[in-house]
Amino acid sequence: MNQHDENTFRVKPRAPKSGRESQFLGRVLSEVRGSRGVSGKPKGRTGRRGRATLHRGQVAAHFAGTRLNARSRRVIVKTRLVLLRAGSTRAVATHLRYLAREGVGRDGLPGEAYDARGDVADLKAFEQRGRGDRHQFRFIISPEDAEQIGDLRPFTRQLMERMEVDLQTRLEWVAIDHWDTDNPHTHLVLRGADETGRDLVIDREYLTRGMRLRTCELSTEWLGPRTELEIQRTREREVAQERWTGLDRELQARAHEGILDLRKVPLDRAKLRQRNLLLGRLQRLESMGLAGKLDPGRWEMRNDAENVLRRLGERGDIVRTMQRAFGTERRELAIFTAGTAAAPLVGRIAAKGVADD
Repeated sequence: MNQHDENTFRVKPRAPKSGRESQFLGRVLSEVRGSRGVSGKPKGRTGRRGRATLHRGQVAAHFAGTRLNARSRRVIVKTRLVLLRAGSTRAVATHLRYLAREGVGRDGLPGEAYDARGDVADLKAFEQRGRGDRHQFRFIISPEDAEQIGDLRPFTRQLMERMEVDLQTRLEWVAIDHWDTDNPHTHLVLRGADETGRDLVIDREYLTRGMRLRTCELSTEWLGPRTELEIQRTREREVAQERWTGLDRELQARAHEGILDLRKVPLDRAKLRQRNLLLGRLQRLESMGLAGKLDPGRWEMRNDAENVLRRLGERGDIVRTMQRAFGTERRELAIFTAGTAAAPLVGRIAAKGVADD
């Protein structure tokens, strides 16, 4: 053996002899991915999907909304992740037909499905292309000033283009605008596969926060910042609403160990108006059993006020959906809102998918 051979070190990697090494590697990769994203671990899956290694949108979620301020436009985005199991083809097709049902479009017409390519999308073809997907994303996008935007189709397309940049993949989706409520909104169904056919795993922070902030940015670009009059009118409407509002978030931020002290009367007119709105909201919460007056100007909020108000908002969505779906009149709606007897029926309706509106 010559001197060259003695001093040369050659690495010859080979497959592990047991499964311990691969198990350890899997645990390391799991820790590296972190716990912030939506778990996309396809246990035991092989073939074209492979194992997801990135949570798409993780970086974008961190930087989304940096340009927003108190005058920016507001948007509500509701997200639902639906796992597609064997035999769920009929359920997906039923859901798409329900979104495009009679009366949800302009002037009482049926809903019109569209996508990135045009104003007429083939829902049946979309459903067939997604039959091999593991999951599906369903969004409800509701800009506060949707009526001012007008045609929501170009707005939705531009939003999805920005999402493609954030998620670094081409997205396949269909959308249907609903105009049968006081707040026009868009139902959007997104396939759970990226442009390569692998599972589309989106970071949890992007789903819960990043997408909403991107939509707020786009709405502000389209309509410009909110005026002081628009902001004031929005706050005035929030005083009596049975849902979690911006006034409630401000009350929560001001509370110290659940106690709110509003005894100090500000001299600034804008701050005085805001204080009056907060007091009006507290009086409304008191009538709902969610707040109580301790002394003049001192209030206490229930610890579970946020959860209760969010559930009330969801119940209101379900009831309005039931009213539209079954054609009930306003006086019949009182049956469901007056007492607790409606809860079992609401639960059955929601389980059938009517609550997706």
